[in-house]
Amino acid sequence: MKKLFTLSLSFLTGSALLFAQTGQEMEVKSTFDQCTKFLKTPPLREILESAPAIDEAANDTWVAKDRKYRRWDTTGIVDRGIPETGGMDPVAQTTMGARDGSNWTRANFQGLTGAFPPDPTGAAGPDHFMEAVNSSFRIYNKDGSAAASSSSLASMWPGSTSDGDPIVMYDRFADRWFLSQFQTGSNEILIAVSETADPLGSYFLYTFSFPSFPDYPKYSVWSNAYFMTTNTSSNDCVAFEREKMLLGDPTAGKINMSFPSFYQFFNSVAPAYAEGPTEPDADEPGYFFAVQDDSWPGVADDNIKILKAVINWDSNTGSVTNHQTLTTASFNSTFTGSWDDLTQPGTTQKLDAVTGIFMYRAQYRRFDGYNVVMLCHTVDVDNTNRAGVRWYELRDNNDGNWYIYQESTYSPTTQHSRWMGNIAMDMNGNIALAYSFMGGSDYAGIRYTGRYQDDPLNQMTVQEQIGVEGSGFQTGGNRYGDYAQMSMDPTDDLTFWYVGEYLGPSGARRTRIISFSSWNLLGEEEQQAATPFFNAYQPNPETVRVMWNDLKDEEVTATITDMNGKIIASAQMNTQNAQEDINVSTFASGVYFVSLTGKNTNLSQKIYLAK
Repeated sequence: MKKLFTLSLSFLTGSALLFAQTGQEMEVKSTFDQCTKFLKTPPLREILESAPAIDEAANDTWVAKDRKYRRWDTTGIVDRGIPETGGMDPVAQTTMGARDGSNWTRANFQGLTGAFPPDPTGAAGPDHFMEAVNSSFRIYNKDGSAAASSSSLASMWPGSTSDGDPIVMYDRFADRWFLSQFQTGSNEILIAVSETADPLGSYFLYTFSFPSFPDYPKYSVWSNAYFMTTNTSSNDCVAFEREKMLLGDPTAGKINMSFPSFYQFFNSVAPAYAEGPTEPDADEPGYFFAVQDDSWPGVADDNIKILKAVINWDSNTGSVTNHQTLTTASFNSTFTGSWDDLTQPGTTQKLDAVTGIFMYRAQYRRFDGYNVVMLCHTVDVDNTNRAGVRWYELRDNNDGNWYIYQESTYSPTTQHSRWMGNIAMDMNGNIALAYSFMGGSDYAGIRYTGRYQDDPLNQMTVQEQIGVEGSGFQTGGNRYGDYAQMSMDPTDDLTFWYVGEYLGPSGARRTRIISFSSWNLLGEEEQQAATPFFNAYQPNPETVRVMWNDLKDEEVTATITDMNGKIIASAQMNTQNAQEDINVSTFASGVYFVSLTGKNTNLSQKIYLAK
């Protein structure tokens, strides 16, 4: 990740913004190009059997290859703080919640050795968790045991190098794995999409070229695209042709767009990442979110800038425009300006707070009658470079007009920094927040908290939980984490999975994988009404697995239909079994619908079958 400071983006070249004589912003013309390389791999388990073992000691000293792209230019930034409150965050939560969280944790295990910085990323699938860091990845069983040996990122893409900034996603709506990294020397993005829901099966590999280095790429799952934003000054909003990529089509391409001109601390706009059982409508625009601090040039008030992208794969065109500005409670996201932000115990070496951006991911979730986006970013709580996590729940009432439903800054103790936050909401509306934690005599570790849907607004009501304690301080540089990641378990939509960095003995860079569920915290008298849950996915090329829980019928009919509505397969299923398999070995590649129907059941899901 580089941190790019500019006073204006009005003079960008290439596919830059155009302005009329009146000064009004005109639409930027998008461009389209196909992937430059395509390959289908043998099963990953075969690749990993012959891949060389990872040298953990070497990985611990591996330095991110994006370092040379960082630039420091703080021209025009004036740390205004929050003068109306004497520098104190006006919505800071300064006391810890009292609800018991001791039964929260499901799993807590050691992840990969981190590089400098590690860029930890990961997601859960039906039976596995995949983690990636600079510059390796590994697939775990959900109990923390290894499903395969760790391997370099380069082992996935023949002829590539392990340049880093990886991102792992589990596409819940297609039940496919997604792994990406960049190539620094060739300005390329490498994307691997699994053929089935098996993370150790075959992958479709796509290489996409860019006119300049696509730094700090962040991705999202959407109904009609995989969106990507980058820390560049043009072509910084990209839509990848998701449907073709899922089916292994070598003609898959991307639509290149540019965000309208506005000041950014560095160019990293958060794309809305759809999660949960219901995907966005096929024609719903993609949403993007940017922090705006009144300490920055041209920004009058602290706010959230919302942009939206509309794409058309029939014409291979798209556009991204300003959509809304939401004024927030005052915050201060400006720290030292030199990235020596946060004080560690035992050393003068400080750590980068990674401020001025919404942290990955910006989770999007649909409910009956409204939609939700969860956001968080790092702020200076009291104008002393002590970090807290400002978080927001945005809502729209199915009309695309977003508003702030609740907001707060989590900082319940006065001597600790909390930063590198990740936030998500489960299917019942309960929220979890995980973050890095450090201060006083505590080295950099991981902690987390949460709240319930009916709790008083603007509060994390669960006692802070320890994910892992730090045991040493970092020297040799300020870069820490760069990002972390929280996502939902697709098998219940109630369990959160988080991966992030912490510091081990002598400041060794380590990662930790933690899963926890707010459902575990509810007492018998507080149990929420069970919501039927249904999923259909392809665990191998010959099978569609249908799984469910909390259905009201003892028997249901599972039906597979093609896009024209023709019934391809049908079977009766006893719901006490929780899951059943359907043979699809004779089916052609393509998009189908799986439905469960009964007296009290009517559930449907789109699936992608690849051969």
